[in-house]
Formats: sequence, C-alpha cells, structure tokens
Amino acid sequence: MHDKILSELGLTNSESKIYMELLGLGTAGIGQIMEKTGMHRRNIYDSIGRLVEKGLVSSVIVNNKKVFSPASPKRLIGLVEERKFRLDNLKERLNKIMPELDLRTKFEEGHDVRFFRGVEGLKTVFDHILRTGKGYIGVSPGYQLENMFKHYIRHFASKRAKAKIKNRLIYSEKARKGLKKHPLSKIRYIPEHYSSMAALRIYGDNSAILLLSEKEPIAVVIKNKSIADGYRKYFELMWQAASP
Repeated sequence: MHDKILSELGLTNSESKIYMELLGLGTAGIGQIMEKTGMHRRNIYDSIGRLVEKGLVSSVIVNNKKVFSPASPKRLIGLVEERKFRLDNLKERLNKIMPELDLRTKFEEGHDVRFFRGVEGLKTVFDHILRTGKGYIGVSPGYQLENMFKHYIRHFASKRAKAKIKNRLIYSEKARKGLKKHPLSKIRYIPEHYSSMAALRIYGDNSAILLLSEKEPIAVVIKNKSIADGYRKYFELMWQAASP
C-alpha cells in the first residue's frame, strides 16, 4: 500500500525502497543500504540524490564517513501541499489564457467526428460530457471503466454530482456486485453474455463510442443530432429490457 502512495507522490521504486529502509534504520551508510535493499551502489547514490532534492533524506559526515538519515514522514504531507500549490497556480494561469485557447478550438469543435486514443484520450471525452452540463445515457460493462480510470472515475462522479448532471446507465450483470453507486445515477443490468468491451455514451448531440481495452482504449465521438437521437431510441429499448 505504501509503495503505491509513494509512487503517486512521484517517488520511484528505488527511492521508495531506500526511504522506507532508512525510516527503519534511522541512519545508515551506503554499504548498509546496499545490504538492506540489494540495490547497486550507483543506483543508490542516484536515488538518494533525488531524495535529498525532495527534502526526504539528509546526509552528515560521521567519523569521516557519509551517512544518510530520513526526514520525518510529515515531509510527505509537505510534498502533497507543494504539488497542490503548483497545480492551483497552474490552474489560475490556465484560466487566464482559456479565452484564447477556446477561440483556437472553435474550428475543431465544428468537426463532426473526433478520434481519441489511450486512457488520457478517454478522460478527454468524459471531461467533454461534464462541459456540456447535460444528462447522458450509456451502455458498458461497468467494471472496466472503474479498472481503467481508478482515481479519475471518483473525480468525474464528484464533479458530475456538483453540476447536478443525471445519467442512466446499462451495465453487465458482472458489474452489479461491488460496483459503487454514485449520486444522480440510475443503473440497470443485462446478462453477461451480451456484454462486450465496447461502450456507448450519448450526451447532447454527441455519441461517444468507446473501446475499453486496457491495452489500447480508443474513442470516437460523433457530433450529429440525428445519430444521437437514433442511439437514444436503441438505448430506451434496452432500458426497458434490462433488470433493475
């Protein structure tokens, strides 16, 4: 668990391993760290250098020998606060140039079809759903999105709830057990043998067709009212047949 948290703070596996060992040792030289971690000397020096830059490790000379000590774990909270400050500052600067960026994207928004690749591309589609501010409907396995998006799906659900955006979704039966229920959502289920890696989201005049492959997820967004209305009719037919 701690490895995952430290990784999200920007520490490499080597840095995490050294820091955790130093917490237990208190103070140690390179030889002792090598013995505890099984890492190569050069790798240890490189990792400790980065830990020093992050303020997580300090060094001192004892009997003509350099030894290293870990900073208090509370320094990790400091890293989070520093990152939040940088992100808040970046958000403020982005907001200042957003009018110019919006002008530059008007041509792109006029296109009827847009293609997105990778998890980050799919996040762009879901961000677009939020920006429309409209309720949406969709079909997908359910559990696949949770697996792919991890923390993002909670962020998305929180922003959707604040914007009071409702949805109706059809998931496979496999998703019924253990799927977290989110506010303003209505969910029904279809038998597992009808499930696939393909998913659909209809919002406003947009139809997003998603391939939820962990290897290479993709999305195609079609902006066309007639197509969106057609998909809505298919959805309503499935909704009536699905189980609450």
